[in-house]
Amino acid sequence: MSKLDDPLIQESIEELKQYIALPSVSAKHQSINETAEFLKKLLTDFGADATIWNDYKHPVVFAEAKPEKPSKTTILIYNHYDVQPEEPIELWNSDPFELKITDDKFIGRGASDCKSDLISRITALKIYRQKHGDLPCNIKFLVEGEEEVASEHLVDYLKKYGDKLANDLIIWESGSKNEHEQFSITGGNKGILCFELSALSADIDLHSSLAAVVDSATWRLTKAIDALRDTDGTIKVPGFYDDVVEPSEREKELVAKTIEPDLTKKWGLKVPLLKNESVNYNLTFKPTVNIEGIISGWEGEGVKTFTPKAAVAKLEFRLVPNQDPKDIFDKLTKHLESQGFSDVSVKYLLGERGYRWDLDSPIVNTLIQTAKDFYGGEDAVEALPSSPGTGPMYVVNKYAQAPIVSIGVSYAKGGAHAPNENIRIKDYLDFIDFFDEFLAKINKE
Repeated sequence: MSKLDDPLIQESIEELKQYIALPSVSAKHQSINETAEFLKKLLTDFGADATIWNDYKHPVVFAEAKPEKPSKTTILIYNHYDVQPEEPIELWNSDPFELKITDDKFIGRGASDCKSDLISRITALKIYRQKHGDLPCNIKFLVEGEEEVASEHLVDYLKKYGDKLANDLIIWESGSKNEHEQFSITGGNKGILCFELSALSADIDLHSSLAAVVDSATWRLTKAIDALRDTDGTIKVPGFYDDVVEPSEREKELVAKTIEPDLTKKWGLKVPLLKNESVNYNLTFKPTVNIEGIISGWEGEGVKTFTPKAAVAKLEFRLVPNQDPKDIFDKLTKHLESQGFSDVSVKYLLGERGYRWDLDSPIVNTLIQTAKDFYGGEDAVEALPSSPGTGPMYVVNKYAQAPIVSIGVSYAKGGAHAPNENIRIKDYLDFIDFFDEFLAKINKE
């Protein structure tokens, strides 16, 4: 019998269809309450005691399931049910909110990030319970609805309910195989500070001949942006690096053992890489500054000879552990003033702190060894202390006080946040079997 014919796998695919069909876009507050109710029922049907915390606009679903035989071990499964907007819709080859199943892929918004991950974990637990007659340990679920908008109220929820999170290991929302087809395990993520700079050079747009005596707002803004970073990527804001936690020898060793990705080939890069250390070292440990977008002046066809009066840019710092977004924002503001840009307005948009853990505890070592045994040995698994992305690991760890590990069902071309987001069916099925094996080892320890 094919694995896909297993009744529990068929059930999981049907659950994934229903989950994908809920267009839970947090940025639009779309189907948020309906999705929370769906998850409460899903987890209740699984056998968990599920509840919805609805103190704020985007509810959190919390659930707990205990084995009949008491266990000293607790695993918390963190996930988020919100997804990115589907636009640009014209680039999708199918309805983004209808799970498309091909010979080898599941396609739909949330397939990679991260609805399939939650369903795969629940399915593995069902399979384990079917085989062994009970759950392997205490299982908790924390599923929020605003991760894609920086988990704005998660800290408020956890201030009220955080005592319920106590556990021994947190399985984070998602993960993937890398471009070398290694199963990737990460133990942290970077923080973030998003901010806006805006410049105003006059009350009205001016004729471009006046550029002989007046800088446009666009020039003013780009000069301010240029004051933030050297050409090698080093950030020039005084005090920016003061609180950076340098990687431990163990963390550097883990990164040194990983295969360097060929990003120039992968993305067809037309610019040189910023490699003051190595690609993986930078991605894991280095803070960054990035220009998300600039709006100014004439953007239509042809020519319009004028000097724009206004310019706006959105930027972000990716932060590493111990950097506080509010502190960095204050230092940024003072730096621009000291460089003569007091006329450039600085607006705080959002921020999250970073979290990093060295992947070294008995339960995590068991998970890593299980992955190596399942996926094909030492070279088949990549273990890194942090990912280059951002999420609310810091605040969850603050209240749960347990190591966090990201693992999941996606792959390097899963297209999270992009049109035609997808996962491979084989990766989905393999992860279920891997997680089942990990649960079996946990039960023996």
